[in-house]
Amino acid sequence: MTDKIMQELAKLQTENRKNREQIKGYVQKLLNRDDEIVKLKKQISDNELKEKMVAKNKSYLELKAIKDVEQIKENRKLQEGKHETKTTNRRKK
Repeated sequence: MTDKIMQELAKLQTENRKNREQIKGYVQKLLNRDDEIVKLKKQISDNELKEKMVAKNKSYLELKAIKDVEQIKENRKLQEGKHETKTTNRRKK
């Protein structure tokens, strides 16, 4: 009977070691998965930041283009006004 108990104890210890090894493997897989999740979240965050910066830059460039067009129109108006003044001054002489 003692031998039977010792054999059963040995089987249980072996099963216990196997279970612990499996748990270690699962824990490692979970840690690896968590690391991958963190990397992917950072990548998503970086991509969102890039998109925001691109959108901000795009709107800045659009506003700058609009201002440039308005400035060109204003300069043309001023040049036309100066041209008319020179022509009018010549006629007066």
